Amino acid sequence: MRLKKLVLQGYKTFATKTEFLFDEGITSIVGPNGSGKSNIADAVRWVLGEQSYSTLRGKRTTDMIFAGSQSRPRAGMAQAILTLDNSDGWLPIDYSEVEIGRRAHRSGENEYILNGQKVRLKDITDLLATSGLAERTYTIIGQGLVDQALSLRAEERRALFEEAAGINHYKSRRAETLRRLQETQRNLQRVHDILAEIRPRLSSLKRQATRAQNYEQISVDLQNLLRIWYGYRWEVAKKEIRRSRETAASSEKTWQVSRQKMRIQQENADDLRRRIHRLQQQVSETQNKRDDLRDQLETARRQVAIMQERRESVARRMAEVEAELPPISQQREAAASELAAATEELAAAQATLNQAREQLQTFNANFQTQQATINKWQSELQSSQQAQRSTQTRVAQLQGQLNQLREQLQEQSANQPSGSDGELVKVQAEVEKLTAVFSTAQQKVEDQRQQRRDLQNQRQELIQELKNLRRDLRDQEQQLSRQQKELARLEAQTEMLNQMRQKETAVPDTVKVLGNLASILTIPAQHQQAIEAALQTRLGTLLLPDEAALWQLIAQRDPDAALAVAVADQVQPAAPPEIKENGALGWADSVVAYDKQFAPLVQLLLGRVLLVDGAKTAVSIVKNLPIGCVAAAPDGTVAYAGGLIELVGQSAQDSLLAREEAWREAQQKLAEKKEEVAGVETAVVDQQALIQSKQEAADELNNEEQRLGRLMNEASQRVSQAQRDLDRQKQQQAFIERQQQAQAEATARLQNRIETLAANAAKDEAEVVRLESAVSHAQAQLDSLPVAEAQQQRESLRQNIGAEQTIVDGRRAVVDSRRATLNQFEQQLARLKERQAALQAQQAELAQNKHEQNRVALQDQMTELEEQLAPMKSRLTELQEELGMWRRKRP
Repeated sequence: MRLKKLVLQGYKTFATKTEFLFDEGITSIVGPNGSGKSNIADAVRWVLGEQSYSTLRGKRTTDMIFAGSQSRPRAGMAQAILTLDNSDGWLPIDYSEVEIGRRAHRSGENEYILNGQKVRLKDITDLLATSGLAERTYTIIGQGLVDQALSLRAEERRALFEEAAGINHYKSRRAETLRRLQETQRNLQRVHDILAEIRPRLSSLKRQATRAQNYEQISVDLQNLLRIWYGYRWEVAKKEIRRSRETAASSEKTWQVSRQKMRIQQENADDLRRRIHRLQQQVSETQNKRDDLRDQLETARRQVAIMQERRESVARRMAEVEAELPPISQQREAAASELAAATEELAAAQATLNQAREQLQTFNANFQTQQATINKWQSELQSSQQAQRSTQTRVAQLQGQLNQLREQLQEQSANQPSGSDGELVKVQAEVEKLTAVFSTAQQKVEDQRQQRRDLQNQRQELIQELKNLRRDLRDQEQQLSRQQKELARLEAQTEMLNQMRQKETAVPDTVKVLGNLASILTIPAQHQQAIEAALQTRLGTLLLPDEAALWQLIAQRDPDAALAVAVADQVQPAAPPEIKENGALGWADSVVAYDKQFAPLVQLLLGRVLLVDGAKTAVSIVKNLPIGCVAAAPDGTVAYAGGLIELVGQSAQDSLLAREEAWREAQQKLAEKKEEVAGVETAVVDQQALIQSKQEAADELNNEEQRLGRLMNEASQRVSQAQRDLDRQKQQQAFIERQQQAQAEATARLQNRIETLAANAAKDEAEVVRLESAVSHAQAQLDSLPVAEAQQQRESLRQNIGAEQTIVDGRRAVVDSRRATLNQFEQQLARLKERQAALQAQQAELAQNKHEQNRVALQDQMTELEEQLAPMKSRLTELQEELGMWRRKRP
């Protein structure tokens, strides 16, 4: 058996790694439906490269991966490894055991593995094609495949047999070989087309190749000749370079010394500027901190003033509550005493009533013999007496209530303060006066607050402007530093160019020289090359004042240096001839600009140089010129009278005129840069002065703001005092008005109650009279009876009970009234105590004022910053003066 082992992990239902071993003989896999038997056959088919997911009972790659269950999460990869025995070499590979594997990821990627190495699907297919295990063979027969094979048509069954026999592999290789042969044939055809296109151009290419060979030979010959010529020029140049190096070494040494001195001075100046810049930044940061602290301090001061006003308001209300507590307590104690006295009177009346009731019960127990008539009249008498007693009780209650109400009305009239209307008028006048004072003080505070707000806005604008000015100052200082560096660079460049131009005409310092030709000429650009070609080294001609200077120069000159000189009093230029031929532009001395004192020298050297428009004109026109004259063309062609023609090709960058022009431009740029640096320095100084003036203005505004703050605090205190006085008077006015209104309302209620009770009492008294008549009639009837004496005695007892009951009801009404009054005073006292406790808690909270501590801390920080800022400003002034002295000393 070829198959030895199958390992599945994450494939369909095989979540864990599962290994199937296939020993010799027949191996069966038995299990119920849904246990995964078909998944094993699908795994073998899948490993062998099956690409049809319908054959594998799926739709996509993810269907091959374990989808998860309730107890296990889904897998991220499916893997199957098939191990085959190749000990007899039935597979074309040098391994006795072959492992074929396939992996699938949820991203859709598939990997194929052959003995642990990743390979292509084509490699697997080619390996298995000759062994009968290709993906399209029928080595694996699944469900329904036999029925499908039996139902195939003849041509379809032939394809089945060919695929089962394994000849499809050779058919595919044959088709691939034919395809490659066709591609090769097409490539050969394209090659023939290219050759047919190139063949007609072979003769032309041969001629070009011959020319190229000739060119290479001529180039080699030219290189040899140029090498010889350049060797000669090289030796000449080395001698000139040697002399130039010696001169350059001495000049370089002098220049290095000067440059070192300048660098040291520049570094000192840069260090001084950096120190000034750092100090200015420190001053600016300190001033910003001071401004921020000043704002915080003003905020803390305002909060402290507010907290002070709140403490005073709470203290004032505490005093008012404490002033109201003693009268309320005294009134409560008086009401409690009256309630106790009324309660004692009620108890005594109740005891008398109970005693009378006991006497009546004793009499009723002894009175046993009664007749029907007596009972009738007694019943009628009792009902009349009961109604009389009830009416009398109501009358007594009404009288008691009337008496109580009249007493309350008298108490209110007695307690009403005399002259309250006059006091109210006085309080109202005081309120109007205090209102006017408060409005005036408040208006003054608002004016000061608005003025201070305007000052704060001005100061904030100045502070913002100072920040912008300091930022502009830093930018200007940075620009000044860059400009100064650029100025130093230009000075060095100008000095170097000056040394280079003077090196061409180096003379001893003891020899007086009026100037050289190149330095005094200003030549138009279109004639510069022609004049330079005509004069060449004579452009550096020196003009000496007298013959003594000439002999002194000859005695002291460098023997290796070539010089051209002229003595001022010996220069005798000849007048140039007139030229009227076409192409002549004029004599050179007429087109250049120079100083009049050098006119003889310019006429001597340039008065014999004729400027023409071209080389042909120069050659033709020079034939008619006298000996000593030359014709110069713009391209550098110089024709001498007599037949000599010189072609000058000197580079403009190395010419004496170019160096002279570069030196002039450098001098002009240096002058412009000096003016620019001076302007920037002036702007920096002006900016610093402006910042100083703005800072002084900000300090003055700050002082004015602090003064207004103090005035505003004083005015606020006066406003607070006026507000407190006004509130106190208004509270007193409101209290008097509430008291009068309450008294008026209470008096009105009492009077209405008294009138109502009086009317009810009159009705009850009339009823009492009627009932007394009925009682008298019934009593008369009873008196005629034998038991009249007993009835009279019982009636007397009942009347006593009724009178005592009336007294008890009156005393109870008085007790209820006194208790209601006491409850009212107790509730008022409780409210005052609650208000007092709340004010005490608020006062305790306000006593822990952290704003004052914050204000003191901010004031200390403000003082510390002021102390730090003074030496910084002094040091900054010293450094700026030192920098100004250095600038004045600098050349």
